[in-house]
Amino acid sequence: MRLTILSSILLAAATAASAQGLDRDSLLTDAPATPAKGTVRVSGGGTGVSSATDSSGATTGASGVTGSISYTPFEHVSADVGIYTQVGASGPSARVRYQLFSQDQLGLDLSTGVRFKTVGFHPDAGEVEFLIAAGRRFGKFELVLNGVFGVETNNGGGKDLEAKGFAGYRFNQAIRAGIDSRLQAEVSDQEAAPKIAGMRDYDLTAGPAVSWMITPTIQIQGLVGVAQPKKTNLTAPVGVVSASIDF
Repeated sequence: MRLTILSSILLAAATAASAQGLDRDSLLTDAPATPAKGTVRVSGGGTGVSSATDSSGATTGASGVTGSISYTPFEHVSADVGIYTQVGASGPSARVRYQLFSQDQLGLDLSTGVRFKTVGFHPDAGEVEFLIAAGRRFGKFELVLNGVFGVETNNGGGKDLEAKGFAGYRFNQAIRAGIDSRLQAEVSDQEAAPKIAGMRDYDLTAGPAVSWMITPTIQIQGLVGVAQPKKTNLTAPVGVVSASIDF
């Protein structure tokens, strides 16, 4: 009897959580919905790229730690501060998002936002990003797409475009698996250094990802894929993990 009551409570809580829409960031892609009003979410994780040797014979590896605290003070408005990591660099960041549409009302979760981070396309230059994120559930399938336009905050005035995407299948309320990806490319740099032959001017991370909602408020995620860091000719395995809890 007690087990039945507990199962009913957990199922109701999970259903309520899912009704919020796609409000949880994946490992690489920003969520198109915001958490429920009053939610405080604490997240942390890490990224690691295995050592690899480029055409010059140099061996390179990279790792980074991520973390953030977010708060939703008003319905559809969420803000967070933390550490943003991209392959090879990390630094403080702050983000504000506003959810424009929800799938329950208009058939699509859609939000817009602004993020400031001290590490942009160039690790030594800060950046302001303007984000639009859209997502929808099709039964057990989920699709989220991001478009990002970034502008460097230094005098160079560099600009870049970023595309992120997650496509996954939800086996149940707790387990989800899919493909997560992030591609960033520079489109303008007034202080660009001469290009080195063979060095790419984009940054790519992609791979299969799994999410497990241990409870309706605790989530862990993991990704094992491939990374092609900017300003290198390396292609190397990458791993990303994170955990989050809501209060």
